[in-house]
Amino acid sequence: MHQNVIIAIAATLGIAAGAGGTYLATSEPKFEAQAISKAKLVAAISADPSLCPIPTVEAPSEAEAQAAYRKAHAASPLGWDRNNLPKISLALGQCDKAGAGPGVACMTSVKMAPDA
Repeated sequence: MHQNVIIAIAATLGIAAGAGGTYLATSEPKFEAQAISKAKLVAAISADPSLCPIPTVEAPSEAEAQAAYRKAHAASPLGWDRNNLPKISLALGQCDKAGAGPGVACMTSVKMAPDA
């Protein structure tokens, strides 16, 4: 085939592909979004409560919290006195879902020694 014919065919295919892509990109969507009334939403959730699950937070036991604290304290480069670890005691407060990742975050009261 002559070189000019090949270039003309390639240009024609490129223009057709570009026009088709432009048509698809700018064409109107084939569906319409519909607003759901509050009454319909409440009725749907009342009929099937699993549509709106309530997240539950499982608080750790004090032994689990103490083990986690000991592990974090032992791994910390800022911990200088590792001998105080056996005397540590924790009291758990309110727990909630952790904002920075999976798990829970709890308010704690930490005693480094029984008399502290």
